[in-house]
Amino acid sequence: MNNLKKLKQAFAEALCISVDEVNEDLSYQGIAEWDSVSHLFLVKEIEATFGLTIAIDDILEMTSFTNVKQVLGRFNITFN
Repeated sequence: MNNLKKLKQAFAEALCISVDEVNEDLSYQGIAEWDSVSHLFLVKEIEATFGLTIAIDDILEMTSFTNVKQVLGRFNITFN
């Protein structure tokens, strides 16, 4: 599974939504399922999926699917 599919799966698992609902337009509080509590679940799921620890400053930046990809890029994770 490539990194983009892994990330979409992590979003779907953490937010309890379909993988089909995960797209570039997805943003924090843009859907009812992505609230402050589920954001913590999302961070945990992403950390487990990619085997890393994300700093608080980076977590605060993770306000959209696109921003999450940018943050993960700092860990040399690429999305094709």
